[in-house]
Amino acid sequence: MQNFFCKDLIERFGYGMAVYIAGKAAAMQRSIDAINDERRVVGRRLLENASIEEVVSVLRRKGKLPA
Repeated sequence: MQNFFCKDLIERFGYGMAVYIAGKAAAMQRSIDAINDERRVVGRRLLENASIEEVVSVLRRKGKLPA
């Protein structure tokens, strides 16, 4: 499990939004880890880890962060 909360995130979005983004990223990573556990058993290709950029992009697309 990765730690997504970092100083750069605080500087870009402020503390409150950084906590929210890190929480969303951690939830996404937990989902990816669960899917990868299933894929590993059947020998399928594993999904890549979550990134902050992906989470920020999704939140912007959904209107939860300003573009």
